[in-house]
Amino acid sequence: MTKYQKRPLIIDTDGGVDDALAMIMALNCDQLDLKAITVVAGNIDVDQATNNVLRVIEIVQPQQLPLVAKGAKKPLLRPPLNAAGIHGADGLGELSQFKNADGSPRYPQLTLEPSSEDAINVLLQAAQEYGSELTIVTLGPLTNIATALQRDRTTLQKVGRIVIMGGAVKVSGNISPAAEFNFFVDPDAAQVVMESGIPLTVVGLDVTMKVTLPLQDLENYAQKQSSLVSQFMIDCTGIYMAFYRDNEDFFGCYLHDPLAMGVAIDPSLVSTESVYMVVETEGRFTSGMSLADLRARRDESTFPPNVDACLGVDSDRFMKLFYSLVHSRD
Repeated sequence: MTKYQKRPLIIDTDGGVDDALAMIMALNCDQLDLKAITVVAGNIDVDQATNNVLRVIEIVQPQQLPLVAKGAKKPLLRPPLNAAGIHGADGLGELSQFKNADGSPRYPQLTLEPSSEDAINVLLQAAQEYGSELTIVTLGPLTNIATALQRDRTTLQKVGRIVIMGGAVKVSGNISPAAEFNFFVDPDAAQVVMESGIPLTVVGLDVTMKVTLPLQDLENYAQKQSSLVSQFMIDCTGIYMAFYRDNEDFFGCYLHDPLAMGVAIDPSLVSTESVYMVVETEGRFTSGMSLADLRARRDESTFPPNVDACLGVDSDRFMKLFYSLVHSRD
């Protein structure tokens, strides 16, 4: 029996569009006690990503405000790489373009501010305080988690589970033929986390590419559920969906990060396989590739399974959960 009525959770995010949708789910979920949101550079620089997190919190207006803390400004060993071309210059669909009928900005200046605490310390303090009860959901590159492991491995190893949006087991990558974006941005951090000994669930492209949000469905939903949250969902996904329309002939978007949040809430949404996984850090063409050993091995003592890799998903049940949690409190 858990000693907490709600499950303590930390989100580690790089503040992009699908991150925002995942955060809305968590902020509205009665089963979760969202203690903190730690921010990492990825989709956009860490300062802008932090503003995006605060923006989502202001829009949702949860009863309890999670602490928001900035973390790594760049990957462990590599130069930063962002996805502004996909998520918009602000990482959130360029919200400054939207105006109210009277010409005032639809998304005015933020009133919330981040904590002065360092994200790495926040992660370690939560691991110390909540131990095996704590779940961390990572939605961006794993730089903050790897840094926390390097700073105090023993403390972070107390965490119950890390649910990671990242990687691709049996399918191609999305930033290169070999690699998914989060692992590609900081493969060195991803490999540190693979070697952490913490229970890991990897929610990769094998399953996230099977959960889609077509524009038409979102517009229908926003019409039925007219609110600040549904308006924000339409606004922030515009550039993101246009990218998929132009590049994949699909007018909508994949729900990569929301599915990772869904798995943290209800693990039965996916089927998993326990595998030994490494992340390629040296490859000229394969940097960031998540390599899972899918061989039928009798002796797994040399390379024991270190992740539960998600390979199947109940898309319909996930979409029901998604829509049930992205409502507005107003």
